[in-house]
Amino acid sequence: MTFEISKTKMPLLLTLFGSLLWILAASALLVETDTYRYVCGILALIGLTYYLRMPNRPRTNRLGWLCMAWGAYVIIRYLIVYFTTSPHEVGASDWLYAFPFFFPILGFAFALYAPYMERIIAAFLGITLVMLAVTVSLHIREIFAGDTIRPLIMNNQIHGAVACGLIIIFTSFWLLHYLTDSRANPLIARFAFVASPLIFALCLIAIYGAKSKGVWLAMGITLPVLAVVMLRYVKLKSGILVIACLAVALVAAIYGVRGNLIQTAGPTVTSAALMIDEITGGHDINGVVNGTIGSTATPVSMDQRLQLWSNGWEVFSSAPIFGWGSRWLERWYHTKYADVPYTLLHNGYLEMLVRYGLFGAVVMSIILGMLVVSVRRAWQVGVIPRAAMHAYMVGLFFFALTLLSNSNNRLAIGESFALVSSAFACWCNMRVHGLAATSRPQTTARAVAVNE
Repeated sequence: MTFEISKTKMPLLLTLFGSLLWILAASALLVETDTYRYVCGILALIGLTYYLRMPNRPRTNRLGWLCMAWGAYVIIRYLIVYFTTSPHEVGASDWLYAFPFFFPILGFAFALYAPYMERIIAAFLGITLVMLAVTVSLHIREIFAGDTIRPLIMNNQIHGAVACGLIIIFTSFWLLHYLTDSRANPLIARFAFVASPLIFALCLIAIYGAKSKGVWLAMGITLPVLAVVMLRYVKLKSGILVIACLAVALVAAIYGVRGNLIQTAGPTVTSAALMIDEITGGHDINGVVNGTIGSTATPVSMDQRLQLWSNGWEVFSSAPIFGWGSRWLERWYHTKYADVPYTLLHNGYLEMLVRYGLFGAVVMSIILGMLVVSVRRAWQVGVIPRAAMHAYMVGLFFFALTLLSNSNNRLAIGESFALVSSAFACWCNMRVHGLAATSRPQTTARAVAVNE
C-alpha cells in the first residue's frame, strides 16, 4: 500500500482555510482562549472526510487503536459516573483526557497539510514575533523595575512564561534547520535568520518579567540540554564559542538583576532547602510537609502548592490503581487541606493520578513513548528533518519539567500543545508505517527473483 496523502489535491480555499486553522490550533501559545478546541475539531472533520474518501486508506495500527481505546475508556467511564450519581458528577476538565481519541485522525489531517507546514510555521512565528514585540514593549518599564507582567495575552503570568519557554525551543531549532539544511526555502531562511534571535531575546525578557519560579527552574535545566543538542548542528569549536558567548551574556544579565531574582525566589529556595534537609535527615515526610505548611516563613505560593499536593496525594492514595475518575472532587472536599482555594493541583502528574491512577499513568506513558519513537523513526528514514525531531523532544522535556509545579496539561497552552504535537507524531507514525508497507512488496519481489 502506498502512502500518498501529502499529494492529495484540495481546493485552494480549503488549503488556505486549513492552513489558517493549523496556525490557530497553535495560537494558545500566544492567546489563552479555547479557540484551539474548535479548530482542531474542524481539522479532524476535514481529515475524516478525506480519509473516508480514499480508495486505499492507511490502516490503523497499534498506536491508533491504543489512542482510540484510551479515549473511549475515558468517555465511557465519565458517562457512567455522570448518569449514576445525583447530582451528576462532572469533575473538573476530566473529559479533556479523552483527547487521545482524536490524535490519529488529527495526524491524518496533518498529513493533508504537510506540504504547507514550512510556510505555516513561518507565518506562526512571524505572528509570534509581532505579539512578543508589542507586549514586551508595553511592559518594558515594569519588567526592569522588577514588577510582574503577563507575557503575550494570557490569563496568568505563569502560563505566558511556559509559552515563551516553548517558543524559545521551537525558534532555536527553526533557525538551526535553516542554518544547516541547504534544501530549505531560501526566502523563509532569510526571515528565520532575522526573526529567531529577536524572538529568543524577547522570550527571555518576558520569562524574567513573568516571575514564575517553576518556569525559571525548568528553563534553567532545559537551556544546557538545548545547548548540548545545538552543538550537534555546528562545528564543535565555533559552536562552543557561540554558546559560551551566549552563556556569558545570560549570566551577566542574571547578575544584573540578581537582587530581584533573590527577592522573588529566595524565600522559596530557603524553605525548599530546609524541607530537603529535614527529609534527608530522617524526619517523617508528612511531618515535614505539614510543618512547612504551618510555618509563617513559607511563601504563600509554596504553602498553597504544598496543600494542593498533600490533598492530591491523599486522594490518589485512596484509589491508587484506577483513580477516582470524575468523582475525585467528591473525595477532594474531605481531604486535610480542603479549604485551599483551588482545585487546579499545580502538578500535572497528580492531575492524572487522582483521576486514572497508576493504570492511567502507564497507558498514557505507553502512548507517549510510542509517539516519541514514531518521531525518531521518521527522522531516521528521512521523513522529517533532524531539527523537527529535536524540537519535539526538547519541547516535551521542558513541558514535562513545568508540570512539576503547575497543571499546564489542564490549561489551553497544554491542551493545544498536546493536540498539535501528537498530530505531528501520529503523522510521523503513519508515514513510517506507509514506507515500510511500500518496501515490503519490493523486498519480497527481490527475494523471489533471487530464488528463481
